[in-house]
Amino acid sequence: MGALVLCSTSALAQAGAPIKVGFVTELTGSWAFFGNSCVAGLKMASDEINKAGGVLKRPLEFVIRDNQTNSSQALASARNLDINDKVVALSGPTNSDMSLAVYGYAEQEKLPYLVPVAAFPDLTKPGTRYTFRIEPDAAGWGYAIAKYIEQRKPGAKVAMMHSDAALMRAITAGFRYQAPRSKLNIVADILFPQGASDATVQAAQVKSANPDYVIVSGAGAFDNVMTNQLLDMGIKPGQIIHPFGITTQVFGWGSRSVGSIYGTFFDQGLDSLTKEGKNFISRFDAANGRPPSYVENYCYVTPYIFKEAIEAAGSVDREQLRNALSRLNTKESTSGIPIVFDKNGARKEYMYFMELESVNGKRNYQSKQRFYIEWDPEVIPVYELVK
Repeated sequence: MGALVLCSTSALAQAGAPIKVGFVTELTGSWAFFGNSCVAGLKMASDEINKAGGVLKRPLEFVIRDNQTNSSQALASARNLDINDKVVALSGPTNSDMSLAVYGYAEQEKLPYLVPVAAFPDLTKPGTRYTFRIEPDAAGWGYAIAKYIEQRKPGAKVAMMHSDAALMRAITAGFRYQAPRSKLNIVADILFPQGASDATVQAAQVKSANPDYVIVSGAGAFDNVMTNQLLDMGIKPGQIIHPFGITTQVFGWGSRSVGSIYGTFFDQGLDSLTKEGKNFISRFDAANGRPPSYVENYCYVTPYIFKEAIEAAGSVDREQLRNALSRLNTKESTSGIPIVFDKNGARKEYMYFMELESVNGKRNYQSKQRFYIEWDPEVIPVYELVK
C-alpha cells in the first residue's frame, strides 16, 4: 500500500525540503478504530503547524503507512520509511504489539521514535534510548483501577474479562499486583485468545461469581461484544469498568452502558480542560462529526512535540533530535498535563475515571469525572510484572 502524506498545501511556499516523520499506524485490521482516530488528530495539528510556517521554515510532513494491525507489516513499514523515505523519526502505532515491533528497529538503528498511543511498559524499559512514550504505562492503569475500586467499595469482589494482547496483559498484571494490597478479591479472571468473537459462556460464569465490579478489556469490536453480553446476563452498567474508553468505543457500548465507568487521559467531560482543550474539542467535533478522546488528543499533541524538539535541536540530525526529546519540558496545551520524559522515555503517571451519563447514537455522549489519580511509576514493579 502506498504512503499517505500529511502536508498542508500552504507549506509549498515555505523554504526548504519537507521534514519527514514516518507514521506507522493501524488503518485496517482489528485496531483500525484506534489508528484512524489517531490520524484525524494528527492531521489537524500538522495542518495548523504548516499553515503557521512549518518547522525551521520547512513543512512538517507525516508519511503515513498502514501496518494492517500486523506486527510483521509494522516492522516492514518502519524499515521502508527509514531506508527509502529517509524519515528523521518514527511515530504512529496505537497498538502495543505493533509498537513493540517498531521499537526494536528504532532502538537498533538509533532512530528517534515517539509513541503517541501505546502503553506496554517494555516500550520504555530500562536502557531504552531512542523511544519516548506519551501515554502512561498500562500496568499502572491496572494499579489505578484497583485504587479507584478501593475508595469506592472497600473489600469489593472483582471479575476480569480480557483479550490476550500486550496492552490487556499489562493492565491485568498491574491490577493483580495491586488488588490484594487494596484488599480486593478477584473472583474471576478470564482470558480470551486473539480473534475471539463470543463471550456468552464466560459472561454467565462471571454472573455466577456475583462480582461487585467487572473489568472489561477486549480487543477491537470484541470489547463491545463482551460488554453487551454481560448486560444481557444481568450485570448492571454501574458494575462495569473499562480500563480505557475512546469515542468510537463509547458509541459501541451504546446507551445500555450508561452508568458504566471508563479510564481515560483526555475527555470532553473532564473538569480541568484548558481553553485550548475546549477549542480543540469544538474544532475536532465540527470537522469529524464526533468529539475527540485521548487517542485523538495524544495524536494531536504529537506534531507539536516534534515541532518543539526539532526547533530545540536546531536541526534534523537524529541524535540531536533524540537529545532534544529527552530534555523536553513542556505541557499538553489541551490539558495542561506536563510532558517530561524520564531517562528511559517514560512519562508522568496519571489517570481519570469517567462515568458515562448519556450516549446519543454515533454523534455524541456525555460523561462526568469521578476520580483522578497520579502515582509514582516506582509504586509497582512494572517491568517484573509484564515479563
